[in-house]
Amino acid sequence: MLLRNLRLIDGTGALHARVDVRIRDGRFQAIAPDLSKDDEPVIDLSGSTAIPGLIDAHTHLSLNAAPSAIEDAAEQPHPYQALLTAKRAAALLRHGVTTARDVGGVPSVIFAVRDAIAQGHLEGPRIIAAGHWLTVTGGHGWMIAVEVDGVDALRRAVRAEIKAGSDMIKLMASGGVVGAGLGPHSVQFSEEEMRVAANEAHGAGLKIAAHAHGAGSIRNAVRGGVDTVEHGSFLTEELADAMITRGTHLTPTLAVMGFILARPDEAGMTEETMTRARAVSDSHRAAIEMAYGMGVPLVAGTDMGAPFTGPDALHQEIVELGAIGCSPMEAIQAATSNAARAMGLEEQIGSVRPGRRADLVVLSEDPLDDLSATRSIRYVFKDGRVAWRQTD
Repeated sequence: MLLRNLRLIDGTGALHARVDVRIRDGRFQAIAPDLSKDDEPVIDLSGSTAIPGLIDAHTHLSLNAAPSAIEDAAEQPHPYQALLTAKRAAALLRHGVTTARDVGGVPSVIFAVRDAIAQGHLEGPRIIAAGHWLTVTGGHGWMIAVEVDGVDALRRAVRAEIKAGSDMIKLMASGGVVGAGLGPHSVQFSEEEMRVAANEAHGAGLKIAAHAHGAGSIRNAVRGGVDTVEHGSFLTEELADAMITRGTHLTPTLAVMGFILARPDEAGMTEETMTRARAVSDSHRAAIEMAYGMGVPLVAGTDMGAPFTGPDALHQEIVELGAIGCSPMEAIQAATSNAARAMGLEEQIGSVRPGRRADLVVLSEDPLDDLSATRSIRYVFKDGRVAWRQTD
């Protein structure tokens, strides 16, 4: 397939004013002006801007985005959840997300959908799935987690997740915002526990992510060797500096607090949750602005599946990254090449370069002029195939 006359933002920070893109066997083969036509279909995309396939690096596909999302996941029949998860996966792809990192939920559901997509039975993004998240007894999200206490139990739990087919490991290093239980400033795992979990994951060639709001939990996660800190709401300059030194990525999930705070009277939203959300929101944006200014590598992720956070949320997350100081190019990289690098997949996805998987989103408007233009999708290509196209 030959795509002609694109204005291409290639994910590396470069802009190609007019270029052709050749796709062969599901990968980008050549990117250059005026490529000679071979025996192949041609799509003329004059007037369009293309970006790499988007990566949402923090999703919970098996959660339903209701105030009671975790409770529903614990109680609803798994076949029913799988059908709805497949529907959400298809919606993600339509919104330009060609890869989703699923950082915990109902393993039998998300693994089934992941594998069905990989085998071509369902439409959706490729999924990098954590399976269960790990938390302490009674810790954040315990209803659908594996509860573990102590180094030996954590080591066994990580090994069990790897055996079950997890692509990555997810720890709840702190409490959370939504639901009852330990709050954002609580510290759920010690530095030693985090280090044991990270060593087990890395020994199996997997990445490890830590949900961490408060400074104490972020400190333990970073010193313990995790690859990504999720949320980072109360990040300090000292900890930001440590993240830079260690190469730890930050997935701030900026948009989700706005979605929650916009609906304070929604049935099921408790006053405790709203109080926590307001407290986190007050600190979160300033912490992420500081992290960006210091040079902490940022990754775009949405917390999809959390209350009111649906398959289109990544577009708002990109806008939010622009609002804290990222240039439009940097915000797009957070949702493409930076996310791929944080996942250890930078040689496969996240940029438009020869040999990479041919994931591409073609836009009718220019996101370098207005980041909300990432919503103006004409085509979504995944592995070199038209996965979705706008129809008249």
